[in-house]
Amino acid sequence: MNNREFTLKYVFENAGKLEEYFELDSPEEEHFGVNWKINIQRFPEVQQFPVDSRLSEDEPFPERLGIWLYANMTKNQEIYANLTLKIFSKNKQYNDLISASQMAVFRKSVDHWVLGEIRDDFIDWETINDKYLDDGKLRMEIHVKIRKMVRKELRSFGKEMKQFSDVILKVKDRKFYVSKLYLSSHSPYFATLFLGKFQESEKSEIELKDMSPEDFQYYLEVLYGENGIDDQTVLGILSVADMLNTRLSVKKCKEFLVKESEMGLKEMTDKEFPLKYVFKDVGKLEYLQNLFSPEEKHFGVNWKIKLQKRNENLGVWLYADITKNQKISTAIKVKIISKNKEKTHSRSRSKIYEKRESGWDVWGCSKFIDWKTLKDEYLDDGKLEVEFLVKITKMVQEELRSFGEEMKRFSDVVLKIENQMFYVSKLYLSSQSPYFATLFLRKFQESEKSEFELKDMSPEDFQYYLEILYGECGVDDQTVLGILSVAGMLDTPLSVKKCEEYLVKESKLALKQKLQLAGNYGLEELKKMCLDQTKSKEDIRSVIPENPGKMDPEILAELLKKSLAFD
Repeated sequence: MNNREFTLKYVFENAGKLEEYFELDSPEEEHFGVNWKINIQRFPEVQQFPVDSRLSEDEPFPERLGIWLYANMTKNQEIYANLTLKIFSKNKQYNDLISASQMAVFRKSVDHWVLGEIRDDFIDWETINDKYLDDGKLRMEIHVKIRKMVRKELRSFGKEMKQFSDVILKVKDRKFYVSKLYLSSHSPYFATLFLGKFQESEKSEIELKDMSPEDFQYYLEVLYGENGIDDQTVLGILSVADMLNTRLSVKKCKEFLVKESEMGLKEMTDKEFPLKYVFKDVGKLEYLQNLFSPEEKHFGVNWKIKLQKRNENLGVWLYADITKNQKISTAIKVKIISKNKEKTHSRSRSKIYEKRESGWDVWGCSKFIDWKTLKDEYLDDGKLEVEFLVKITKMVQEELRSFGEEMKRFSDVVLKIENQMFYVSKLYLSSQSPYFATLFLRKFQESEKSEFELKDMSPEDFQYYLEILYGECGVDDQTVLGILSVAGMLDTPLSVKKCEEYLVKESKLALKQKLQLAGNYGLEELKKMCLDQTKSKEDIRSVIPENPGKMDPEILAELLKKSLAFD
C-alpha cells in the first residue's frame, strides 16, 4: 500500500436491528490529517424509482441499505479519491459480487463532515438479511486511494488587491500585489530590497527567483495572518521564509510542527493543578546531588520538581519552562507526608514565573526540612512523595511585537490611543479592515493626515489586536475579549476569525461566557459548539444570564427548544 492509500474496516454489530431511517456510524479513524468514518442507513420500500431500466413502472423501489463515507474536512483543501467498497457475506461466497467502486471529491463544509456517497440504494435489505448478516453483524471495508490533495488559497494577492498594494512581486508567471512597508517590517531581506537606496528599490515590479509561486502564496498567507500551515505546505513555507529571512513565518512553522506532534494532550479546565512524584533512593543523596521528576505540561507550560541535598537539609524546587512572552503569577504550596501518614511538612509562597534566557525559571527552598527529621519520619524505604499544589492567579501576556517609534521606517501613519502611539502601514490595515480602508484611502481631507486618534478602546486591547493582525499568536483567555471588542469596532474579519478559532479549540473560559461572546459577535461555529455541549436542564440553567433579555434572541430560542425536549 503506498503513502496515499488506506482501508477502513468495521463490523457493525447490530446492523440486523437497524430500523427504517435509522443509521449507524463506525468509529472515526485519522488518515493524512483527516478523520474518516463509514455510515450506514436503512431505507423503506417507496413508490419511486432509481434511474434503472431493469425496474418497470409497476415495481416499488425495494427496502434497501445505503452506505456512505464521511470525511471531517477542517482544512481549506479538496481531496480527490477512488473508493472501493466490499461487504463480506457470512459464508464468504458473495464477497466478489457485492462490491462497488467510484471517484469522490471531499471539500470543506460548514459542519466539517462531508459526504462521499457510495450509494443510497447499494443493496436491497432482503439480500442483506439472507446472505450478509452473520448473527446480526455486517462486515465491510472501504479502500480509499487518494489521487490528489489540493489546498485552496486562503487569501488573494491578485490584481483585485491592487488598491491595497504599492509593489508587485513576480514569481515565474504569477504576480503578487503586496505592501512594501508591511513586508519590510517582517523581513530584513525585503527591508533592504524596498527601503534601501538601490536602483531596484524604485521599481514597481520586482521578480523573485528560486521559489515556486505556490510556496510564495502560502508564505504570504501566513505572513498576512491566515492559518495556512499544514503538512502539505509547511516545507515550502519554511524554504521561502528561510530564503527571505522571515522570523515570524519560521516561528509559526515550528509551532505547527510541535503542536502536531503533541495532538491529543488536554489541559486541565481550572487554573490550578497538582504536581506529584515519588522519588526513590532519597536517603542515598550525596551533597549537592540532584533528583528530578519527569516533566509535566499544564496550561502550555512544562513543569518539574527538583530535590537536592544541601549540607544537612533537603532542598525542594519547582521549575517552569516559560517559552512564551508572558508572566505567570502563582500561589505555590509544597508538602510531604510522613511515612506513618500522621503529619505533613509544608511551605507556601507566591512566585511570578517568566521567560529566562538561561532556560527554566525556578522557585525553591534550600532548607525545606532537616536531613535527620527527613530520614527518621518521612522516608519510607528510601522513598519520598513530594506534592506541589500550583494555583495560577494571573497570566499576563507581554507584547509580542513593538509598534513604537522604532517601527517608524516601516510605517506611513501613526495611530494614537490615549497617550500611546502606534506606527503602522495604511495599505496593510486597509487590506484587513473596511474601516481603515475608508479612513485611509478615500478622498477625504482626513485621509491625508499622518496621525489619527482612535477612541473608545484601550491601548492594551489595540496592541493585542495589532499583534494578531500582524501574524503573532497573541490570543489567550486574558486578551480575547479585548481583541474581539476592537475587531468588532474596526470591522476586522481576520481577527474575529482567529479569536473564534481560539475559543473553540483552546479557551478554558466558562461555557456561559463563550455563549455570550458567540451571540455578541456572531460567532456561529462557537455557538454551535456551546449549544452542542448543553445536554441537560442543569447545563441550560448554567448558561442563562440573570437578565435573559440581554441574551442573543436566537441562542435563547435554541435553549428554550432544548429545554422543552428534556421535559
